[in-house]
Amino acid sequence: MLNPGVRESFRRVGRDLRSWTPGEAVPVLAVRAAFGIAVAMSAVAFAGHPSWGQAAVMGAWLGGVAMLTPGTRTGPSLPLLVGAAGALGVVLGSIGDPIVLIAAAAAYAFTLTFIGSVTHIAGVTFTVSGIMFFLADHLTAEAGVLLAAVACAAGGAVQALTALLPPYYRWAEDRRTLADAWLALAAEADALAADPNAPFRTEPLFEAAQELDRRRALPAAVLEARRQIYAVSTAIGRVASARARADAQDRDTVEFYSEALELAARLLGHFAEQITSRAPTELDWDALLDGLSQNPMATATGTMPTEIGGLLRTLHETGGFAERLTAGGDDVVADPALAHAAGTARQAVGQLRARLHRRDPVIHHALRRAGVIALAMTIGLAWPTGHGYWIPLTAWLVLQADFAGTLTRGVTRAVGTTGGVVFASLLGMLLPQDQLWLSLVVLAYALIAYLTRPVSMLVFAAAVSGFTVFQIDLSGENPIAAALDRGACTLVGAALAIGFYTLAPTWQTRRLGDLLGDLVDAYRDYARLSLDRQAHPADYDRKVMHAAIDQIRARRSALTAAADQAKAEPVAGPGPLSADALGAEAALSRAARALVAVNATLGRDEQATGLAGVDAFADSLDTAYLRLAALARGDAPPRGIDLSEAVQRLDFRLAAIEDRDTRTRRSVLRWESDNVVEALDDAALLMAGWNA
Repeated sequence: MLNPGVRESFRRVGRDLRSWTPGEAVPVLAVRAAFGIAVAMSAVAFAGHPSWGQAAVMGAWLGGVAMLTPGTRTGPSLPLLVGAAGALGVVLGSIGDPIVLIAAAAAYAFTLTFIGSVTHIAGVTFTVSGIMFFLADHLTAEAGVLLAAVACAAGGAVQALTALLPPYYRWAEDRRTLADAWLALAAEADALAADPNAPFRTEPLFEAAQELDRRRALPAAVLEARRQIYAVSTAIGRVASARARADAQDRDTVEFYSEALELAARLLGHFAEQITSRAPTELDWDALLDGLSQNPMATATGTMPTEIGGLLRTLHETGGFAERLTAGGDDVVADPALAHAAGTARQAVGQLRARLHRRDPVIHHALRRAGVIALAMTIGLAWPTGHGYWIPLTAWLVLQADFAGTLTRGVTRAVGTTGGVVFASLLGMLLPQDQLWLSLVVLAYALIAYLTRPVSMLVFAAAVSGFTVFQIDLSGENPIAAALDRGACTLVGAALAIGFYTLAPTWQTRRLGDLLGDLVDAYRDYARLSLDRQAHPADYDRKVMHAAIDQIRARRSALTAAADQAKAEPVAGPGPLSADALGAEAALSRAARALVAVNATLGRDEQATGLAGVDAFADSLDTAYLRLAALARGDAPPRGIDLSEAVQRLDFRLAAIEDRDTRTRRSVLRWESDNVVEALDDAALLMAGWNA
């Protein structure tokens, strides 16, 4: 019987080969990037096709690829950075001594991979610009090292200038990032409308908030909307909690709260469209509210429940931010450039320093990439033809941080690149060897690659290989033999990457227990803060609470990403498997949902009275979370605690309080404390046999 991980890997490879997502295409940006290539090629032609022409065109090409990578900004800074990094690659890749070159390749691969782990932009920049290291021998054959490096940087500068051309959508990337956060909240509201205990799935919300926090300059409306994300999430949680409490009481009430959550999802989706679309649809608040007021519960009472009223007020505030962005003219809030750069650098250095230990997966990936590139460079230098550079180039692009990604990317790139080089080589036989024709073919390949970059990795790989063949390597007396040789080099490079990962893996399955334990610790911090707020409202610190929420989202994102990767790995325990970890996370998520409802009973600036008995219950929950963290990591768990008895004591203490002002808080706390205990007991049962 086939291993489930192997079966899943085959499924992902097939899905990736067949993937075609035209909705992700950005034709305006692709044409603009292709125009940058045309400008660079025209400048080279005007100068009489000098020796530095190939380096200049390649610099412009890489700047365009970086801008077309999903999740990157479309401003001029990224092409400039890619051009500069590519120039460094040209210099290092021109080392003459083979032994020193192989050592430099390994060091280059390790350094770029390690530093590129800081942010997505850094990873894209270094991966794209790293290609120039392997092409350096061709680019400097006639131009010289220094001249080729300067030309590469100049090509990136040309692409940076084209990034400023119209149509220019102001703050487009920041709007898209904020829209992603609103869409994540909309998806959460939709899920809660159907099931108030739906597990948290707000990783896009965390990623969007983190991305906005890294910006130096932002419109005031974006900055304020970023801060208001917590309020929207809390308001949605309050309505979902009210829906859960009414679940067994009144069907009309349940439908009323569900309709309010569905309305919230529609509104948030509309706001996201409003700030990203050039022609958004009009919004009729009156029609939306009229539809909500037709519910039998609203008709009978003539009022809106406080939870729904609070949600609508929060959403109205969100709509105001969207209107300010679309109207334009909003003030731009910017940190001082030097202070921002220094702060970003300190944060990056801190992240890298924290990863400098042998168990960190980033170190594993950097070392693995260095080893693969050193081996591929050795084989490439010993390859009997002039196409050996395709081997380390393919290995550089194929090797990913996880097994499934490496296998999928390896097969897709191998198939696409092999087909691309064979087709390009055969096409070179048919085309006249005229500079105008060759330039038009290069430009056509560039445009196809830019158009398909976010659409299909298979077609993109084929287009990139064709571009490289016509731009760098259209030579040889026998085009068919050259095509077969390039294809063989591509297959060797892909096989090296996949085989090396298998021999020196970082199996995500082995990390799931530790990642789940880290998530339990984050949930424990949030539980303590939520209950402390009920016991001691005057001590509440909003910033500390928001930091705890962000920590949960970050660790849940890390766990779900690792679990998705582990699903396609051909290995088993010890410890939890992918489905086990996600099942335990779902139980922990139910407990967190209940705590969100408890936390939402107090407003942002509300002055309230502390509740007796909550501290003791918080201590019991703390002990339970510590035990769960130990079970997840496979450590010896501390002595357990009877949560059922703890919740009974809390219920008794709360029932003895005779205070009308705290009646709602006490009612919610008594309801949700049972849900917390039930969820944590389920999590404990799931984890009990993992390390037996």
